[in-house]
Amino acid sequence: MDKIIRKAVRTYLIEDDKVIVINYKNHDTGYFDIPGGKINDNETADEASIREFKEETGITITKQHCIGHSIVEYPERIYDFDVFIVDEYSGEPLEFEENKSMWFNINDLYQEAKLFSSVEVIKYLKDNMNVKVVCDSNHKILSINSL
Repeated sequence: MDKIIRKAVRTYLIEDDKVIVINYKNHDTGYFDIPGGKINDNETADEASIREFKEETGITITKQHCIGHSIVEYPERIYDFDVFIVDEYSGEPLEFEENKSMWFNINDLYQEAKLFSSVEVIKYLKDNMNVKVVCDSNHKILSINSL
């Protein structure tokens, strides 16, 4: 059986050893993630990054750049993420019905029990990055490799 491949984005806003994260309230309760989501039909990855970041954080991106890709493979699906870094923005993180967005110290974040793989990818952020993460169906990371 071929796995479903979903094209999506993840967008990292990092300042002074802190990163903007979202914390889910409803589905996947308590998990921390990096803002992002699916690329819609007739939408570029750049447009999806800006839209998703605004929807999940309330922050408006005015300048960003793509640094590469991360592939996250689950038993039943694969996510192919274009990875963006925010260069300029306006606004502050907000709380929404489904999630709360916030600044979080990166080192402290790694102490949290419920992290999606996009948080672990912070360690691999660089220009021309290409990272593959393999997870089980419960989001446990089985392996991370630079490609």
